Amino acid sequence: MQSNYNNKNPKLTIAYLAWASVALFYFYQYILRVSPGVMIEEIRHDFSINADQFATLGSFYLYAYSLFQIPLGIIVDRIGVRRTILASIILCLGGTLLMASAKIFFIAQLSRIIIGIGSGCAFMCSLKIVADCLPIGHRGFFMGATLTLGTLGALFAGKPLVYFLDDLGWRSTMTYTALFGIPLILFAALFIPKPPKNNPSSATQELKSIGQNILTIIKNNRILLYAFLAVGLYAPLSALADLWGTAFIMQKYGLLRAQAAHTTMMMYVGLAAGSLIMPWICEKYNFLDRTIQFCGFGIIILFSVLLYGPILSTTSLTLLLIALGFFCGAEMMCFTGALLYSHPSNSGLTIGIVNTFNMLGGALLQQFIGYSLDFNWTGLLDETGIRIYESHHFTLAFSILTIIITICCLASLRLAKKKQKITV
Repeated sequence: MQSNYNNKNPKLTIAYLAWASVALFYFYQYILRVSPGVMIEEIRHDFSINADQFATLGSFYLYAYSLFQIPLGIIVDRIGVRRTILASIILCLGGTLLMASAKIFFIAQLSRIIIGIGSGCAFMCSLKIVADCLPIGHRGFFMGATLTLGTLGALFAGKPLVYFLDDLGWRSTMTYTALFGIPLILFAALFIPKPPKNNPSSATQELKSIGQNILTIIKNNRILLYAFLAVGLYAPLSALADLWGTAFIMQKYGLLRAQAAHTTMMMYVGLAAGSLIMPWICEKYNFLDRTIQFCGFGIIILFSVLLYGPILSTTSLTLLLIALGFFCGAEMMCFTGALLYSHPSNSGLTIGIVNTFNMLGGALLQQFIGYSLDFNWTGLLDETGIRIYESHHFTLAFSILTIIITICCLASLRLAKKKQKITV
């Protein structure tokens, strides 16, 4: 895969500005990603839907996001980061406005698919700019900084969105959220340079080359192992912070929604710290695989305490979620590990394939949790006729994550036991 960026074009300062523009878009799309989890009561009441149906708002987003990773990688190579990002921002704005105006649930689901497609290139393009343009020794930090900006977007979607919801309602809140994306179009147009013109090649030659590159990557057992580990490390974020965490905390700990949303989003505080600190440690001491292993076992311990342990104080719960999010930051190291076994010309496609596994796994888990909640529902309804799921229903549904993470911990033992020189 030929890069649109190199150390000479654009210059280093322009590369940093281009990264910042795409990373800001990643920040914004994270707000869109997690917003349904904050609006769960309003959306379920407005459309009269159960948990399994509501879960599609998260899973359809992730299905679209994940399944378009490889096509988007190809598109980025063909038309460049600039045009891909501009089109993607417009898709996100249009999808959010469609969600705000949806009168039937099918339209709301369609809007989440559109937003998922639009969001799909933000992370990929940011990491591609970092891997192709920025100097060795700085890349791990900026890859982590990309994820950190995303987590800040998720944090912004917590308590602040609840305040908007209480004053304006969920539809007006979504409309204003869409409008906040307009400055991103201007930033992208100003700071992301146009790609250099490449020598044209026939469509047959391009398709053959793309097919060969994809086969080369998916036949690499090390890349597939890192992709599988990324799913396990991302699973708690996908299930708790992105969608079901607020409802689970409200039921188990009896917190009000605003406090439950704020507490759940503390996972992203930990993730923001972990995404910056762990890449720095890995680059400095070359402990990539050891870091992934340590974080995997840390996640299974903390997640088990959260699910099966006693009721914690609010302070203890907050600290536990921060620590859980910190260990989930090792997800970024799986991308770094996969790139170690990929040719530089295939960096974007490798990122796309790993992220396809990562996000598709998250989508399937979100949908399974919603199905499990409905399957075990005991018939309780609130005063508006919406289904009530009790704490033990969530515990049972989340147990699938315990199994997945445990398998990933065991699989991580196959990683190299020696230090690895990180050059991406």
